[in-house]
Amino acid sequence: MEKIELGEWSVSVSRWDRAWQPQMESLFCQGNGYLGVRCAVDEPVPGQKRDTFIAGTYDSCFGEVSELPNLPDVMGKEITIDGELLQLNGRNHEDYCAMLHLENGLVERHFTYRTEQGKQVKVKMERFVSLKNRHLLMQRLSLILEEPAELEIRTGINGQVSNSGAQHFTEGTRHCVPGEREELSFQAWDSGVRFAAACAPRLTAGSYRASIDMDRRRIGTHYHISGEKGEEIVLENAAAFYTSRDAEYWDGESPFADTPFKETACGKHKSLSIVEDANALAAEAAKAGFDHSLKESGEAWQRYWDLHDIRIDSDEVFDSCAARFALYHLRIMTPVHDERMNIGAKGLSGEAYKCHTFWDTEMFLFSSWLYTEPEVARRLLRYRYLTLPKAKEKAAQYGCEGALFPWESAWITDGEVTPSEGAPDVVTGKPIPIYTGTQEIHVNADIAYAVHRYFEATDDTAFMEACGYEMILETALYWASRAEWNEERKQYDIHGVIGPDEYSEHVSNNAYTNYMASWNINEALRILEMLRQAGKADLLEELEKKTGAVSREVWMKDRAEKLALPKPDSRGIIPQDEAFLNLPELDLTPFKKGGRKILESFNVEQLCGYQVLKQADVVMLLSSMPDLFPEDIILKNYQYYEARCVHDSSLSFNVHSMTAARLGMTEESFRLFRKAAGVDLNGGLSSAEGIHAAAMGGIWQCIVLGFAGLSVKDGRPAMEPHLPESWRSVSFSFVWKGERFEITADHEEVRYGKTGGCSKGLRPVGVTDEPGA
Repeated sequence: MEKIELGEWSVSVSRWDRAWQPQMESLFCQGNGYLGVRCAVDEPVPGQKRDTFIAGTYDSCFGEVSELPNLPDVMGKEITIDGELLQLNGRNHEDYCAMLHLENGLVERHFTYRTEQGKQVKVKMERFVSLKNRHLLMQRLSLILEEPAELEIRTGINGQVSNSGAQHFTEGTRHCVPGEREELSFQAWDSGVRFAAACAPRLTAGSYRASIDMDRRRIGTHYHISGEKGEEIVLENAAAFYTSRDAEYWDGESPFADTPFKETACGKHKSLSIVEDANALAAEAAKAGFDHSLKESGEAWQRYWDLHDIRIDSDEVFDSCAARFALYHLRIMTPVHDERMNIGAKGLSGEAYKCHTFWDTEMFLFSSWLYTEPEVARRLLRYRYLTLPKAKEKAAQYGCEGALFPWESAWITDGEVTPSEGAPDVVTGKPIPIYTGTQEIHVNADIAYAVHRYFEATDDTAFMEACGYEMILETALYWASRAEWNEERKQYDIHGVIGPDEYSEHVSNNAYTNYMASWNINEALRILEMLRQAGKADLLEELEKKTGAVSREVWMKDRAEKLALPKPDSRGIIPQDEAFLNLPELDLTPFKKGGRKILESFNVEQLCGYQVLKQADVVMLLSSMPDLFPEDIILKNYQYYEARCVHDSSLSFNVHSMTAARLGMTEESFRLFRKAAGVDLNGGLSSAEGIHAAAMGGIWQCIVLGFAGLSVKDGRPAMEPHLPESWRSVSFSFVWKGERFEITADHEEVRYGKTGGCSKGLRPVGVTDEPGA
């Protein structure tokens, strides 16, 4: 982490390193959940990825799976000083600093540039994506000349970008009024989604002229400036993006028909033309100015921090910064505005995983929203409900009942979008077959489990009757039909799966998968009985029409009673799957302590023959359902599987950290938390392809569910803190059944207050009085 400097509310670097720019592009990325911009620097740099994404605008290209298309770049600037192109190297600048301000999302860079002729220019570049108006991003460039110089600045909209070579767009209109207005419209090849980008540049300089700068798929302004000694030349650029898939333009059936959360909150809606609205917003923001829009966006950020901030009282700044860094990225990657969209594995920070949604949302990102802004958690679940028809189609394709949600999900009507092949195999040199789309089926129970947790925390009966019950019943029907009868053992088996540990493929009776499936079926049975006892005959009749689950109740009960559930062996170890404990050991020292990557020495097929884990599997089960086994069994399994886990997934460290915290292994938990927090905040290139979204949610989980010890016991929240020794206290906001609590936990006690209303059951472990009593 020697290259990164951390503050309570900032992440910065103080030297230029071209090789490290891909990491900075990810760490400093900006967005608002609708619009995401990778933070490639303003000036051209070889190897840059100038990525701009809008959530939900998936498109497929030439038979490949859907991905978020990379939109035209509006941030790139080409600056020449006396004919010399401004490009940094190790010799031509000083006083370099680049900083991300977490409190308001502003990124600024400044340095003193020295030309080959010895002229010096003080350079400052600032940018932000508005949290006030999700269509808006703004940029400001300041150049102060220490002596006269002739400058040229090229700015505009560059549609020559691609997704690693794949071009998703046909060009529409291009229009430019130099120095006032730039416009580019375009359309996605396959999906037909239409886009509009508009810029309104405003230059402040003593003497200049502006002309059109145009090329194929590019439109912009070319400024020629005669700069005087001591003059400050300022270019402000307001940019706006709109699409035909935005809720206010979408011509499909409204996704908001049965939900109260339908406000678009996108600013003044002027027309039904995305081009007109993009131009109008850019012009309006340019007139108001950079500082005005930054202030408005900062006020929106403050409202977010008022609800979400985690305050760690410690002498070490790393932990506080890591928490706020995670919260910053959680906000900019989450489409809080629209339930037709979800969170990508890299958020909106890079092209990796094609911006697809995985189980990461429900098992790693969901809690941070559920317990702070549950209406956002509701929208994330509504997205899954809108994909239910495709999930039912997928189940039917495999001869099963109910619904099987995609392992990788994109637009609500895309269905399964997991690629069939990956990178070349280190051993064979051929593309690696990807089986997760057909075998990593635990995502079904993960989604059902999130639905259960949402209702547990909110009592949102309207959601359950409209969506939730149906989702749990459909996923339960899938599990019941997927299980195969084993006559010899008199049990139902689930064969041919991949659990969370992706170094174990084609396995039978994976512990995580089977226990989650068992819970899913039993939860469906409990719901049917509860509705029957409540006299909800009409609702049961409606659910029967939709799912057929009521008439299949006895059949599901038989599967639930006889489903194979791996039990601890004589040592107390729960078999990860039927074969795992019989596999040979592998010396993992070079990979756990030596820094080597195991996939550089073995392929996945080889690793399937050893007791080696990519990430938490049984430990993931025990973390998600800690009441399944007594603490001594949890401890034995934690120790056994931690020794065999190489943590090759960003999802893994935080799960082990949470489990260790609950076991009272505070030092071990803190060590793993630091590793989880360092997945992105490190001095290497681990995030070059984008931020690890699940790791951001995992940091929140480590702090709140692990160290602070927040859990739900017997349907009520409880706390049992195990704080790191270096932390004096931790404070955060928590919502339970519509009421917000402010929590502070230290090494001696838990203190809490509420923002209004009467308490409904928050109780630290060992405290019997109701809060607020």
